[in-house]
Amino acid sequence: MPSMASLTVKKADNTTDIVYDALSAAGGDGSPAVWRQDTGGTAALPVGLRKLFTMFTKWNGPKTARQANFSFTYPYVVQDSTTTLYTAKDKVVFSGIVTLPSAIPQATLDEAAAQFANLLATSLVRSAVASGYAPN
Repeated sequence: MPSMASLTVKKADNTTDIVYDALSAAGGDGSPAVWRQDTGGTAALPVGLRKLFTMFTKWNGPKTARQANFSFTYPYVVQDSTTTLYTAKDKVVFSGIVTLPSAIPQATLDEAAAQFANLLATSLVRSAVASGYAPN
């Protein structure tokens, strides 16, 4: 089981790092680990309007597989030029469930996880997600 730590990812420019600070480790099955983008963000931005990534794991119903559930919330925040208050106009939400059967060897699960993460990071998939349309 991995230990909780902050996450560093690249921005869309593939150069600039963004740090998602470790807020809380999972407390057990079904309890989420939580990260929020505090480092490098606008200090005056209320914490409720910052980017948030959560993940929890649990057994499936018959306990034949582990499931990793994740959610990423990316608010669209604007600052009022008169009051200087921040408000979220909307938000982008990514969520999903990954099912990992317990009868599959760990090396195969490792490879599947790596390929899945790398597929999500390809420019074609990133472009499709950003545009809202699958490649045709």
